[in-house]
Amino acid sequence: MKHNEEYTYELINNESDARICARLIAEEFVQYNPIAAFDEISADEFFNGRSWPIMMDLFDEKLSFLARHRISNEIVGAITAGDLFVHNQNHPYDEFGIPSTIPHHDLLEEQANQFINWDFNQKLVPSLVLHISVGATRVQHSRKGVASRLRRLLCDYASDIKGFRYAFVQVTNPITKHIYTNKMGAQIVRMIDPTTWSWKKKNTQLFPYKDYKNGPIFNVLLELTRKENL
Repeated sequence: MKHNEEYTYELINNESDARICARLIAEEFVQYNPIAAFDEISADEFFNGRSWPIMMDLFDEKLSFLARHRISNEIVGAITAGDLFVHNQNHPYDEFGIPSTIPHHDLLEEQANQFINWDFNQKLVPSLVLHISVGATRVQHSRKGVASRLRRLLCDYASDIKGFRYAFVQVTNPITKHIYTNKMGAQIVRMIDPTTWSWKKKNTQLFPYKDYKNGPIFNVLLELTRKENL
């Protein structure tokens, strides 16, 4: 567990906290994440279709973190992550598979496959690439460094304790992009324009984001630096 004056940071290691974190992510995402807000889905839909399944899928890997407000003991931030190799083994990309109920989920899966097969010029092996899936902070606790601290702690833990060498993130929010690229030094490896993305659903090509106005999505890669003499 890591501490500062106002918040503590810890691994998500029990199902009760995991559920609270998944609910937090859903509630904040549908309001403040540009592409989730564009999808006009409810927090319950996002929880049941995305944040809770992701949380449970990654739970046993013990790579996800939460932020807790010290005085109130309230969980105010969370971020989920896992081994990209494990994700690719458990959920191999299938362009002809059953589409998600949330369009941007399929967009991100497609672009993750692009990264693995075309943009990452190495063979994907276990404990090489950390896949940071989704994270959020309660808006009441924004601008206090919680989001940046969560991401730095996650990456330090993955590198120093678990031996990961890279972190892969799909960025759909300009604030998150600033944290990874400007503060943490991640490199953009692919830029995706959602307005031109074709969603293949029931043998039909749809363009669900043709009217999307919030700019591109970025695949970013952060090289992790392991601290010695820990």
